[in-house]
Amino acid sequence: MLSVIVVTVDRPLAVERLFLSLTQQTCRDFEVILMHAPGLPPATLAALMEKFPGLPVRAFPTPDTCLSRSRNAALPHIRGDCFALADDDCIYTPEVVARVLAAFREHPELGVLMGTPVSLDPGPLPTGDAPTPLSRWRLFTSCPSYVQFYRTAVTAVVDGFDESLGVGCGTPWQSGEETDFALRVVDAGFGAARVPAVIILHPAVLPAGPAMRRKLSAYARGRMRLLRKHGCSRAFVALNVLYPLLVLPLECGLAVARRTRYRASMFAARLSSLWRH
Repeated sequence: MLSVIVVTVDRPLAVERLFLSLTQQTCRDFEVILMHAPGLPPATLAALMEKFPGLPVRAFPTPDTCLSRSRNAALPHIRGDCFALADDDCIYTPEVVARVLAAFREHPELGVLMGTPVSLDPGPLPTGDAPTPLSRWRLFTSCPSYVQFYRTAVTAVVDGFDESLGVGCGTPWQSGEETDFALRVVDAGFGAARVPAVIILHPAVLPAGPAMRRKLSAYARGRMRLLRKHGCSRAFVALNVLYPLLVLPLECGLAVARRTRYRASMFAARLSSLWRH
């Protein structure tokens, strides 16, 4: 069974969308552990639970709004053989649970499985059920928490999430707790792999305004703290710093190509419509 850990503060509508996607899973061998902020109104929580009477949800208040502490508080409640870290605003595609359970069942050496993060407005979706091995350094790339799945056995040999890292932790290091956990699982001897066809949708967020700049600053400090904690080489640290500039030309090129295809298709459709009635 898969235990899906969801931590939320004040986004019941986003949680509803996630829960709706869970009701559409082709495999029903899962449970939901909903960790909600202590300040969430009881009526809001009750209304949420009433909308999904067939969903196996157990709800618990979080210690505070620290994401790492909230996930640590969820770990003792796990009943499944494996668990997931779901953002409250992500969406599981229908085969996620089935594919995750199958991959863990068929590959007992794996302790970590990564899915594929995809924007809510996706292009062609990746395919393939065979796990692709991940080096510990690849865990830094395209492995946000909401695509992470673990065999529950890892919690017996790896301490929980580092509560000095992550959103709401009270330190300057407001990110990196999930990557830190994955790295420590790999360091303990468990294998890690990505299953391309395990697709989780998530809103794309682009920086805008002072609030986002503060968020980027806090996340950056968390990333640098993570790199130091795990003794990454100077070259790898430098690559992390330069990465946003290195990928910028590629992202701009892809954006231009997508916009060009869109406008060209619009022109062709309008031109051909001149002779249609």
